[in-house]
Amino acid sequence: MTTTSMRRRARWAGLALSLALAGLCSTALPAQAAIPAAHQPAKKKPVHIKAGPVKAKVHKGEQIRIHGHFATGPAGRGDDDGILYLQEQTQAGVWVNLASASCSPDNDFDLGIRLNVSGSVTLRVFHPESTLFTAAVSAVFTVVVF
Repeated sequence: MTTTSMRRRARWAGLALSLALAGLCSTALPAQAAIPAAHQPAKKKPVHIKAGPVKAKVHKGEQIRIHGHFATGPAGRGDDDGILYLQEQTQAGVWVNLASASCSPDNDFDLGIRLNVSGSVTLRVFHPESTLFTAAVSAVFTVVVF
């Protein structure tokens, strides 16, 4: 037997093994419909956050106040409070938590922080995913500190 035919036979054997394993994997997983409704995870409620600075320009050391609304949309109120984070975007594009506050769904909130640096600060409000709610972020806004 030549080396070429041995290589072909090995390729075909490998392909046959891959197909057999793929068939086993696809039949081993239960179908989603087979899981009882009581054991399926509950659908999380969507969250909407509207937020913005009370003043677009503040003096260094003055408190930056962010006012907004935390809404759960058409799904209605939830049973737990949400944690909201005021985040700043760094020059590397990473979002860093500056402050946090607890807020009940379908209510207004206020977040505040004092900065001792001058410049333009890019901010947003973030709500992480919880047991009842999806994750959400507000629109990005800018505050000038001088």
